[in-house]
Amino acid sequence: MFDTLRALTDRLLGRGSSAIAVPVMDGALKPNRVLDQADVVATIQDIDDLASDGRTLRVSAGPVLYRLENGALVEDRRFDADITAVALSRSGRLAVALGGKRVLVLDADGSRVAQLEQVTGQPLHCVNALAFEDDDRLVFSEGSQRRGPDQWCHDLMELGASGRVARWEIAGGQAELLAQGLGHAFGVLPTAGGVLVAESWRHRVLRLGEGAARPMLAELPGYASRMAAARDGGFWLTCFVCRTQLVEFVLREPAYRKRMIAEIDPRYWIAPALSSGHSFLEPLQGAGVKQMGVLKPWAPPRSYGLVLQVADDGRILRSMHSQVDGRHHGITAVAEHDGALYAASKGSGRLLRVGLGETR
Repeated sequence: MFDTLRALTDRLLGRGSSAIAVPVMDGALKPNRVLDQADVVATIQDIDDLASDGRTLRVSAGPVLYRLENGALVEDRRFDADITAVALSRSGRLAVALGGKRVLVLDADGSRVAQLEQVTGQPLHCVNALAFEDDDRLVFSEGSQRRGPDQWCHDLMELGASGRVARWEIAGGQAELLAQGLGHAFGVLPTAGGVLVAESWRHRVLRLGEGAARPMLAELPGYASRMAAARDGGFWLTCFVCRTQLVEFVLREPAYRKRMIAEIDPRYWIAPALSSGHSFLEPLQGAGVKQMGVLKPWAPPRSYGLVLQVADDGRILRSMHSQVDGRHHGITAVAEHDGALYAASKGSGRLLRVGLGETR
C-alpha cells in the first residue's frame, strides 16, 4: 500500500521514479576526447565483446572469435551462431554464449567441456555477459526473458524487468540463480566481496552477496554494461549508451511510447542508439543539436562512448569519452591487456587501444 501511494505521489510531483533528471557529467565524469584519440587496432563489423587471460586477447564479432597477434586480429574459430558474450579463465579455458540461448565451454586445447541451455528449468534467451570465478565456475547475465540481445532497445521501451544472473558449476552441470527481475542485466564481474552486476535500465551496478543485492554505484548518466577488472584494483565499467531527459520523458509516457513502438521503424524511435547521424529521419536534429551543419559536442546524446574506472568502494576515479560529435560510440566491452586498455566500439565497428598512462 505504501509503495503504491509513493508511486502515485512521485508521478504527481515528478520526483523519485518519475523524475526525468539526468546526472550532470562533471568532476571525474567531465567529458574528454580520450576514446576519439585512441589508437584504432582494427575495423571489424559487428565487434561486440572482449576477454583477456593475461596472455591473449579474444575479440568476438558475429559468429567469429578473433585473437590479437602482433597488433593484428587473426581468426581463431568460427561458430554456428552469433557470439553474444565471451570469457577466458586464467588457465585459458574459453566460454562463449551463442545466440544468447546457450553457453559453451571449451578447454585451452579446443576440446568441448560442457554446454548449458537452461537455468532452473527456464531456457536461456539473452545471455550477454560471462565471467569465470575459477576454472569450474562461471557467472553470467541475461538481459531479458522476452527479447534477444539485438533487441535491447525494445526491452528498454517496454520497461523490461526480466533480467537475471546465474552461477554455473561446470563440472556438476548445475546452474543456480543469483538474482532475477532485473532491469536488463548486462555485465558481471566476480570480486572478493561478491558478484558485481550492471543493471542497465536502472543505471546502476549491484553487488550480490549473502543472498542480497545492494547498489554499489547508482544514478549513472548512462546505461551500465560489461565490466572488466582493473590492474590497480577496482574495475572498468562501460556505458554502452547515455541517458537524455527526452528519452527519460518518453519512458514515462505509456500511451506515446506504445504508439511509437507500434507505428515507427525502430531505427527512428526517440530512443538511445549505438551510433547516430546516418539519416535525416533520426530524431534530435534540431537547432539545439546542430547549427550551420555542425554537430555540437554538448548536444543531447542519441549515441555516445563512455568508459568509467571505478574504485573498490564505488568511487568513479576517471572516465574516457567519445562525445556526441565523436566517432567511437557504443562501447560494449573493455579489457586490460599487455599494459593497455582495449575497448570495443560496436557503434563504429572498431577495436580501440588506450595506453593506461594516457587515461590519467
